Amino acid sequence: MINISENAAEKIKLSLKDQGSDIKLRVAVMRKDNEYHYAMGLEDNVTENDKSFSVSGINIVISSVSEPLAKDMTIDYVTMDDGNESFIFINPNDPNHVEPKEK
Repeated sequence: MINISENAAEKIKLSLKDQGSDIKLRVAVMRKDNEYHYAMGLEDNVTENDKSFSVSGINIVISSVSEPLAKDMTIDYVTMDDGNESFIFINPNDPNHVEPKEK
């Protein structure tokens, strides 16, 4: 299961607001050379190899390949050290995972 923080949910819902009702948030996690890579975007195509579910009122789709890599992952939206805001992926399955520090 993927978790979404309140901040991230607000930003995602803003992005989805003007989209059609069939649009979902696609989350992808890929492992290459012992590193995890993350992506997300808006999607209206769901295949038979995808899993769909809802978290915080957001319809999410994830491939069967990404799903085990994303288990217990949290998507958050934070202000970075340089002042820019960004989505981050907090994934305890990632071998390079470091818990974020509170400011």
